[in-house]
Amino acid sequence: MVKAEKQDLVAAMDLGTNSNRLLIADKKGKPVYRDVYHVALGEGLAENGCFSETAMERAICSFMNFSEMMAAYHVQKYRAIATAACRMSQNTAAFVDEVKKSCGVNLEVISEFEEARLTLLGARLNAPTDKKYLFVFDLGGGSTEITLATNTEKPEILATVSVPLGARNATEIFDLTDYNAFGAERLEADVKRYVNMFLDKIKDVDYKGNTALIATSSTPLRLASWLSHHEKYDKFAADGVCVSTKDLDKLIEQVLPMSENERALSPYIGRNRAGIFVAALIIFRTIYQGLGCKNLIASLKGAQEAIVADLAKE
Repeated sequence: MVKAEKQDLVAAMDLGTNSNRLLIADKKGKPVYRDVYHVALGEGLAENGCFSETAMERAICSFMNFSEMMAAYHVQKYRAIATAACRMSQNTAAFVDEVKKSCGVNLEVISEFEEARLTLLGARLNAPTDKKYLFVFDLGGGSTEITLATNTEKPEILATVSVPLGARNATEIFDLTDYNAFGAERLEADVKRYVNMFLDKIKDVDYKGNTALIATSSTPLRLASWLSHHEKYDKFAADGVCVSTKDLDKLIEQVLPMSENERALSPYIGRNRAGIFVAALIIFRTIYQGLGCKNLIASLKGAQEAIVADLAKE
C-alpha cells in the first residue's frame, strides 16, 4: 500500500465501456497518481442489453483498488463518472448500487452533454492559440462525442452530437474483430449520418480554416505514438502531438488488413485493444475526414483533467 503525506488532493474516476481510469491531482491540477484498468464493462452489452456479472465484477474490483489508493493519498474530494455503457445498460442502477455498497464510491452516470463538456474542458489544455474554434471528439467504447466550441478561456459549446457507436459496441454490432468490407461500409455509413447531422448544425459558423481538431482517447494517442516512431505506445509522449490526417490515412490503411494476432503483438496496439481496434479506426477516420481538417492533435487530457480542475475551484 502506498503511504502518502497528507495534502489537499482531489481525484477523478472515469468509467467507460472499456476502461476505468483514476487521476489524483493537487489543487493546481498537477497529477500526483494515475491508474487505469481494462474492465471491458460493455462486453456483450450490444447483444444482451445489460452488463454481465463477470464484467461488473471486473469494474467493481477496479473501484475497490481506486478507493484504496484515494485513502492512501488522503484524497479530500472526488467525482466518479460513468458514460455511454451505463447510459445504455438495463441493469445500471443495480451496478451503481453495488459499487457504492462494495467500494463506498458514489458513481454518477452523466449525460451526453456533460460528457462532451468535460472532454472539451480537458482537451482545451492541448489547444493551439491561433484558432478561433475547436473541434473535439472523444472516441469511447460505447459512444463518440463530437463538439464544436469557441477557443476561449471559458469555451462556449456551439454544437455537439453523440454518436451511439464506439470501439466495443461497433465491433460487436458490425462483426469487425477483423476487417471485412461489408461490416466496415455499414459502420462508416452509420457514423457518416451523425457527422452530417453535426455539420448541418454548424453550417452557419465560420469554422472552416479557423478550427483546431483535438481527438481524445487511446486511439489517436496510439496512432500519434506510432507516427512519432516511439519504441512503443507512450500516451504521455503522444499527448499534444499534432499529426497530419494524410499520414493518419496511410497508417490506417496499413493497420486495417492486419490480423487480430498481429495487432495484439504490435507495440502500439496490444492484446487488450487488438479485438476492437478495427472498428475504432473506422469510426476515427470517418469523423476526422468528415470534419475536413488537415491536422489533428492527439490528447490524453480530457474529462478527468476537467473534473479535478472543477474540484480544485470548489
